[in-house]
Amino acid sequence: MLSQRIITALALLSALLFIVFFTNPLTFLLILSAVALLAVWEWSKLSGIESVLSRSSYCFVAILLGVLSYTLIQDHLFIILSLSLCFWAFAFLLICTYPNFNSYWNNPYSLGLMGILVLLPCWFMLIFLRSYDDFVFNFLTLIALVAAADIGAYFSGKKFGKHKLARLLSPNKTWEGVFGGVLSCFVITAFISFIKPGAYGWLVLISLPFFVSFFSVVGDLFESMLKRVRGVKDSGNILPGHGGILDRVDGIVSTTPAYILILVYFI
Repeated sequence: MLSQRIITALALLSALLFIVFFTNPLTFLLILSAVALLAVWEWSKLSGIESVLSRSSYCFVAILLGVLSYTLIQDHLFIILSLSLCFWAFAFLLICTYPNFNSYWNNPYSLGLMGILVLLPCWFMLIFLRSYDDFVFNFLTLIALVAAADIGAYFSGKKFGKHKLARLLSPNKTWEGVFGGVLSCFVITAFISFIKPGAYGWLVLISLPFFVSFFSVVGDLFESMLKRVRGVKDSGNILPGHGGILDRVDGIVSTTPAYILILVYFI
């Protein structure tokens, strides 16, 4: 399993670097849309939508909403940004109150709507990022910060973890892991400030690691909550050793709105 995870991770990293450095905006849009569609397909099953026809219809609705958002409100980033951040605030509330209100939202309709609110804004904002200033630097910074939060939390939690973060949702996650993730993000932001002086002001330098770590944990716990409610271990099996697309992008979909907010309005 470990060798599978390493091989898959290297393949994903290679594909990511190729997409960042060697694709034009149209190719980036097509690849991102294909990945998003796979994630939507996985979410349909995670939502409890069983038949192929129903899952296909759900994907069609997601595609239609994506086209509408891209063509009608592509110049209104703040609308999508606000909608996404409000949803993640709601998701945080569900996590904090789990399992008290499961019966109210644990149905295919509510979960299907959540999937749209999770995946569509992230897709939209990554397309926006592709056309924003210095795409390569900003995109790789986002990926590096999310990876740092994840890796730092894993190793610090494994080494020092004693105090459980969310015992009912993810027994292996600890507060020590969270602090390790924050510290790792601080290291990344400090390194970026060193190699690119003036990239961040002191306020962003201090706040960005906390924002990234917080939303990364929320995204991770939110997917863990959905998988626990649905009684599944992984969202899919398309990535050997890693599970599904959703298992790899849970931190990115939740962190991207906060990152774009800071990038556009505070840097």
